[in-house]
Amino acid sequence: MSGKIVINCALPYANSSIHIGHLAGAYLPGDIFHRFIKMSGRDSIFICGTDEYGTPIALKAEKEKKTPEEIVNKYYAEFVETFSNVDIKFDYFGRTTSKTHETFVQDFFEDLEKKGYLERRMMESAYCPREKRFLPDRYVNGKCPRCGYEYARGDQCDECGRTNDPRDLINPTCAICGGPAEFRETAHIFFKISEFSDFLKEWLQSKNEWRSNVTSFPLNIIESGLRDRAITRDMEWGVKLKENEMEGKRIYVWFEALLGYLSNAMEYSELSGNSELWKEYYDDGETYYFLGKDNIFFHTIFLPAMHKASGKYPLPYRVTGNEYLRFKGQKFSKSRGIGYTVNDVLQMVDKDSLRYYISSILPETSDSDFSLEEMKEKVNSELSGKYGNLVNRVVTFAKNKNVLPIKGESDHSDIELIVQMDKFRENYSELMGRIEFRKALNLWLENVKVVNTYFNDSKPWDLIKTDRKMTESKLWHTLKAVEYLTLAIYPFVPSGADRAWLSIHGTSIENASMSHLAETCEFKPSESAIIFKKLEIEEEPENQMNLIVGRIVFAEFHPNADSLLHLKVSLGDHEIDLVAGIRNYYTLEELKNKKIIVVENLKHAKIRGIESQGMLLAAQDSKGAHLLTTDENEGTKVTVGDIQCNTEKKIDLDILKTYEMRVDEINGKMVPTAMMGRNRLHLMANGKDVNIDGNVEQKSIIR
Repeated sequence: MSGKIVINCALPYANSSIHIGHLAGAYLPGDIFHRFIKMSGRDSIFICGTDEYGTPIALKAEKEKKTPEEIVNKYYAEFVETFSNVDIKFDYFGRTTSKTHETFVQDFFEDLEKKGYLERRMMESAYCPREKRFLPDRYVNGKCPRCGYEYARGDQCDECGRTNDPRDLINPTCAICGGPAEFRETAHIFFKISEFSDFLKEWLQSKNEWRSNVTSFPLNIIESGLRDRAITRDMEWGVKLKENEMEGKRIYVWFEALLGYLSNAMEYSELSGNSELWKEYYDDGETYYFLGKDNIFFHTIFLPAMHKASGKYPLPYRVTGNEYLRFKGQKFSKSRGIGYTVNDVLQMVDKDSLRYYISSILPETSDSDFSLEEMKEKVNSELSGKYGNLVNRVVTFAKNKNVLPIKGESDHSDIELIVQMDKFRENYSELMGRIEFRKALNLWLENVKVVNTYFNDSKPWDLIKTDRKMTESKLWHTLKAVEYLTLAIYPFVPSGADRAWLSIHGTSIENASMSHLAETCEFKPSESAIIFKKLEIEEEPENQMNLIVGRIVFAEFHPNADSLLHLKVSLGDHEIDLVAGIRNYYTLEELKNKKIIVVENLKHAKIRGIESQGMLLAAQDSKGAHLLTTDENEGTKVTVGDIQCNTEKKIDLDILKTYEMRVDEINGKMVPTAMMGRNRLHLMANGKDVNIDGNVEQKSIIR
């Protein structure tokens, strides 16, 4: 690597909180690399910003009775706080709703149009007759035609990572209402990306140093035939066409958001006082992109094709696409209630522990699984137990024995230690430059053990009784090795590394660099708080109820029972049969398309000749039954507080009763609750309280 570097991270979409999967996929790796590059003495800028346009944001605003601006402002502020909470430090964090971005996108669009790479065509788009609107690709759900994943979207399958056309999906449905989607003709502007197939193939084949998943995936797509893509959409919340001859059309978010890297760099330059600064990095430097597996297509095909078509901007120097971080085997998904947000976890652990653990399991070449128990074990045995304990032991010894570390005559073990540390620095730097962070961290841990062994073998607690000068020299060599280790761990856990550096030098690590290691420096051991405390994570209460939002698609009277109904309920990816005792409280018409809460993993039971494959939840009071309901999409996971179902086994009614579900009045509202451990928590879908039909009595039992 030489020259300037631009480090970009995929722009987080401003409609929900950042979860741990996002952190592992893009933002933590980008921050680790940026800190390493700075520490290595190279000039780099770290750029990101919020992706703030698109129908999902407009729909969220409608649902919450807010404006789209209010939604994106809320999440922009939340993202800034979240990144600060976990020590992600961008040089600039912009927004795609800025005037700079809008103007740049419109000019870029117009330039490609003049060069003949854009063309107006008629196409079939997904349309919902019930919502009376065209649907953006990501608001069409269905089964992936390639891997069979049940929750694929019209733009992409999150499981296999392949891009989709909504028409490719098996049984496409509207993600808003759950009903079947239609396809109607409408005019759009197409980007003639197919013209770049040969160029992209040759370019990707030349990237031998890239991870294989980042090149093989787009090459397979190109091999199967690259199709031109529509880059306008029927929506209101988006960047307008400069010459708006197509009323109601906006520029596709995946076209305009990819230009956010450049527009954010331009804004950074303006704020620095040198509006041309960004060109020094883009024209003469190297551009790195950190992102998750589901963004590989857009950054290895769409973005380079756009830059090539323009002829004004460099192609990506390196695209680093990470695989998925999973939670209990499933992809993190806030919309489906799977996994934790970053702020959820920070309520249980400190930021250094979170960063260290995620760094140790980064899904660089294959999926990884997140576990609080494993985090506790790794942090306590490695970060705190081996490294933190080493620093504390050495500093405490120096202070308690009043020993000043002074480099004296080196014996064989001293020379061997420093030679080993130099070798470590060289191998570590090579791994970090190749973005093999897990290997670099493992190498660091191996050398923590080397330094621990050296200190133990030196036995300074005995040596000081006979040779104080030799003790001073041994202590100096130990601290010199600790210095290597501390600089190496700094990109991974900057706050903790700063505490360690302060304890051996009395100064901050912020401006330290690798070149510092060649110096024969003085050490000033000082007492400090424990650098890394051991984690004490309370075991999460077991939630055995797999509660899911369902939509009733069919209802009939049970043929063999006067008080029962037979229902067919869609859970998003499949339908189930339920038998429910609510015939005396709801008409068949009232139940059609009604959203309900289903206990999906209740053991199946045959009731009067019909198998019931679960159970709906309803509150029972003196007036009758009141269904639990919600406006969230079918298939959405319902949690108890923020605790998700953490079992895959089937349960019976006796287990269900242990959660003591009931209705409680909270702040003047009737809310369904359940016992979880010692706490009574709300039933929630997408972070919002589940609703109860009608005027229900307080303390009514839910069953």
